[in-house]
Amino acid sequence: MKKYAFTLAEVLITLGIIGIVAAMTMPVLIANYQKQVTVDRLKKSFSVISNAFVTSQYENGDMNTWGMDNIGSVSDGYENVIPAFLQNYIIKYLNVSIDCGLSCKLQTDVKRYRLNGKDWPWDDSFYYVVYLNDGTIVSFMVDNNSKEWMLVRIFVDINGDQKPNRAGRDIFTFKLDVNGNNAINMSGISEVKYNKNRNTLLGTCRECCSKNAGDYSGDFCSGLIQYDGWKISKDYPW
Repeated sequence: MKKYAFTLAEVLITLGIIGIVAAMTMPVLIANYQKQVTVDRLKKSFSVISNAFVTSQYENGDMNTWGMDNIGSVSDGYENVIPAFLQNYIIKYLNVSIDCGLSCKLQTDVKRYRLNGKDWPWDDSFYYVVYLNDGTIVSFMVDNNSKEWMLVRIFVDINGDQKPNRAGRDIFTFKLDVNGNNAINMSGISEVKYNKNRNTLLGTCRECCSKNAGDYSGDFCSGLIQYDGWKISKDYPW
């Protein structure tokens, strides 16, 4: 009775083919997995912060009554006005493990970058940093209209200080407008609704989700993911 078996050469050829296929498909599978994890963490962070705003409004009244258009004048000094506002209306409604405040020393040796590769230091005196119990790091910055403090920008690093620490990859931007009807929005959502054009988010404006954008490159990436139905599309600058 004859016995049939693979020769050593046939086994090696088969293993080689399997290796080639794996080498071709694994990077794609890993990238898709990373993208899904990113979206899931972004959705969780958005939910956590949105719930904090809901609770704050329940206790402090509608956000439009918080005096965001009268927090204080620019001449009053950022450090004299902004911390009190953030602590009273936002931070105390989050599960904070470390309140690092302005000029956070824990961020001194952490390198962060915009989507266009430019440095983005969070130990600056205009960033108020808190660490949450779930490992997320949140940084707040308040913009102005040259006279009054107006707009709260919220930057969320969904995996803490772990790399890549880059806008659009693991750092995403939310914002709270003075006259917004919603408590919080993904950065870029109001712009795309106004212009009725998705390309608004992918353009080369200073905040766009593009590696060729300006000084605030990557801020609109959160809005792009939400606009696309909570997914990272093929043209996303991953």
